[in-house]
Order: sequence, then C-alpha cells, then structure tokens
Amino acid sequence: MDAVDGYQLGSKPAELERLTLQGRALGPATRTLLRAAGVRTGMRVLDLGSGAGDVSFLAAELVGPSGEVIGIEQSPDAVALATARARQLGVGNVRFIEGDIHEPAPGGPFDAIVGRMVLMYTPDPAAVLRAQAERLRPGGVVAPVETDLTTTAGPRPATPLASQVVSWAAAGFEGTDVAHSLGRELWQVLRKAGLRPLGMMGVHPMFGPGDPDGPALFAGLLRTMLPLLERLGVATAAEVGPDTLEARLAEELAAADAVIAHPELLCAWGTKD
Repeated sequence: MDAVDGYQLGSKPAELERLTLQGRALGPATRTLLRAAGVRTGMRVLDLGSGAGDVSFLAAELVGPSGEVIGIEQSPDAVALATARARQLGVGNVRFIEGDIHEPAPGGPFDAIVGRMVLMYTPDPAAVLRAQAERLRPGGVVAPVETDLTTTAGPRPATPLASQVVSWAAAGFEGTDVAHSLGRELWQVLRKAGLRPLGMMGVHPMFGPGDPDGPALFAGLLRTMLPLLERLGVATAAEVGPDTLEARLAEELAAADAVIAHPELLCAWGTKD
C-alpha cells in the first residue's frame, strides 16, 4: 500500500472479495446519494474505478433498461470479475472496460459520471474529474462519492477492540498519501475541476450489534492493510490476530449492544457551466 498512482490496496482475489462485501454493505447509502445527485431513468452513466462492479450495478438499477452504465477499471482481474457478475446477475445494461481514469473514457457522451472511494487514491482528484468531464453531455452531472476516514468511524458506545481497529486503520492511512478525508473537500474538488457545484450530501452507514457486515468490513480492511501496518510499526500480526478478528469484533459488539459506524459517505455533484 505504498503511495503510488493507483489503487493502493491491490486487486488480489481476497481484496476483490472484500470490495464485493463493501459494495453490498454500502449499497443503501450509495443509492441515496446517487439519487440525490440526479441519477435517474434513461441516463448513460460512467462509473470511474468500477472494481467488482457494485456501484455500476446500483447505477444500472437507477437508470433502468432504457439507460446504460459503463464501468472503467485499471485492473483486468476486476474487469473480468465484474463482467462475470453482470452475467450471473442478468444485468444487461452495464458493461466493463479496462482503462485509465486519468484519460477521457471511451464510449461517451455521458449524462452522469460517478465513482465511489476512487478519487482518494489518485494524486490529483480534480484532474481526473476535469478529464472525464470532457465526455459529459450539456446539463450532465459529475457526482463522486468519497469518505472521511479520520473522524466518523467507530463503535457507539465505545468498545476496546473496535476502537483499536479504527485507530489502527486510521494510522495506516496516515502513513500513505491516500486522501483519507477527501469526502469533506468534494465541493472544492468540483470547483478545481472547472465544474459548478450544485449540491452536497452525507450519509452515515451504521451496523447494529447483530449485523455481520460491520465486523466483516472492519476485519477485512485490517487484513488487507496488515502488511502496511507492520511496515509502519503501527501493529503486528500477533496484535491484530487477523484470523479471529472478525469473530472477536462481532462478540464484543454484541456483548456491548454496540452499533459500529462506517466512515460517512459524502457526495458533491456539479455540472459544466
């Protein structure tokens, strides 16, 4: 997870599986944000950094059979997985292509350009949006969804292990140049991209003590980040206990009747003047 121009968490099968879980768990919040941004029936949508395809599938649901979604992704493994999932799910109005989100995407023009937790891994988020906005129809909308990893995650009420996991993850991201608080800056990012902001909204996903997605999300992230945490001296494998972390988190949250909050998802949307 060194700071490089690309997705620092990799594209191995375990990471793609984690992204699929994340996609399902964050689906309701993402759907709310895309609807607020104006993604609707009949649109042609470009999904930046489409990964395993979850945001593309949400957008495909919103635009319906008369619309179309194109997901662009740098990892050929992720493109193959997303394409296979589309076939399995019977989603016919979405397709995935391999490409660089820093270059204007083929297949335009588009009515909407979206992406979830993708710009945070790029060195210049505004430059990405500026390049892709070349493919935007007049009146179309650019609506990135990002997060703020620094202030909003954790258990309510506080529990020791869950609080420690959030602290480890935050320290790991601090050790990279990932823009981990980009969500709260999206209005300014749109302006820097030459776009006119129209609105902004945040949704805070939370998982109750009996919801397995909360422990699975946080344990999965720590497993992915473990080599980085060890390299930075944040935590060792013995301290994290990755093989039992998910079960221990679930047990702790259930015993405390605690909700665990995922970092807030934020979306700002805008258009070309």
